[in-house]
Amino acid sequence: MSSSPHPLFVLAALGCVATVIMLITACKVRRAGLKLLLVLISVVTLAPAGLLLLALHPEWTDERLRTYKEFYEGIELGMTRAEIMDWQARKYPAEGGRKRPLLMIEDDRSLTFFMDPENAAEPNCEGIILAFKEGKLKSKTYSPD
Repeated sequence: MSSSPHPLFVLAALGCVATVIMLITACKVRRAGLKLLLVLISVVTLAPAGLLLLALHPEWTDERLRTYKEFYEGIELGMTRAEIMDWQARKYPAEGGRKRPLLMIEDDRSLTFFMDPENAAEPNCEGIILAFKEGKLKSKTYSPD
């Protein structure tokens, strides 16, 4: 089964190639005005790649998402429920600036958290699904928005 790349990836790749060509050309040009124009064009052609990079890594600009992903990454296989809840309390202190993830499902075999959107539009439905066996964490899954 063959799949073609997403149009945004193609646009970003073309922007990177055009940027390299423009910068190489700018280095060879002697006239200052033309050199400046080529550098400006290279910045414009690189913009789609930068936007794609930010779209793929929203936690770089969104502190609540960054904190939530750090919470997920700190959860380790073999932890108990109490250890996970303690980790949550340390990551999201009561006096802190972030709202704690919402505990949506809690039963003998699982815990499911959803990130509190904190009045933001997107992302607003990131999930952490934890499965337990004999009181210990056996698997964890991150479900992106």
